[in-house]
Amino acid sequence: MGIKPKQFPIIWEAIRWWMKAKDVGVAELARLTGYPIYRIEKGIKEKTEWLPSDFVHACVDVFGLRNARNRSFEDTADVLTDEECIQLLTSPLTMPPRQGNLWD
Repeated sequence: MGIKPKQFPIIWEAIRWWMKAKDVGVAELARLTGYPIYRIEKGIKEKTEWLPSDFVHACVDVFGLRNARNRSFEDTADVLTDEECIQLLTSPLTMPPRQGNLWD
């Protein structure tokens, strides 16, 4: 199916969010995904850099976002569709803010 260019900004924002949440630097993400550092930096900065499907799938693996239904040790993000990977990556950006309680 492929990833549509109109989805690039939200996906890059999600990648940036996960990098911060998982404490993964640009160089480490590049090493783990095989995607060039300069393209990751440009994508995070401009949010218009092309996103190939294999990079999105690799990000799902690097950030540990595989679906609960894919729990065997042999499963990778390759069994997920592009849309499932995009949904897993962008889910924190689409969740409503958590309401704290008195002790937060």
